[in-house]
Amino acid sequence: MKPLKMLTLFLIQASCAGSGPDLGRAEQDFTRGTNRYDQGDFEAAIEDFTSAIKNDPNHARAYNNRGLTRAALRDFEGAVLDYKTSIAIHGGLAEPFYNRGVSFLLLKHCANAIADFTEAIRINPRYASAFAGRGLAHSAEGNSPSALADFRRALELAPPEWADRKSVEAEVLRLSQPTK
Repeated sequence: MKPLKMLTLFLIQASCAGSGPDLGRAEQDFTRGTNRYDQGDFEAAIEDFTSAIKNDPNHARAYNNRGLTRAALRDFEGAVLDYKTSIAIHGGLAEPFYNRGVSFLLLKHCANAIADFTEAIRINPRYASAFAGRGLAHSAEGNSPSALADFRRALELAPPEWADRKSVEAEVLRLSQPTK
């Protein structure tokens, strides 16, 4: 190949190199954001997840984790938007549906929460936390029979060391008491 053609090809490649997603950088930002989230540095975690998204706009997990971080900062509406984008990119993951369900529940949008918990359960029928979340939403709507059924199913599926076991058991006990 002639030197001029090689130089032209090199310049074309170099000019295009920055225009596509930088997957390696996105994964580094995602990992750093996850670590910062785990350390409770939520503002920095949001910056890292945002950078990961900038470097890879199809990074569903970065949207999901940025949503989790926004929820930790009580920005539930912002969290819902991030979960929505995560779901649009990769609708086969149960976690963004579950997480959006939690945010909807905290926003008191129980019907939306029930729909998202139900979808998380459809994707992963052994998702104990999704059953518990749906039970909370049913309970908030006054549907005690459905809430009780979901809480019982969550307890059947969850391991003995499940962090939410005691609170779900308390809900089962409360809902099992005769009403006055």
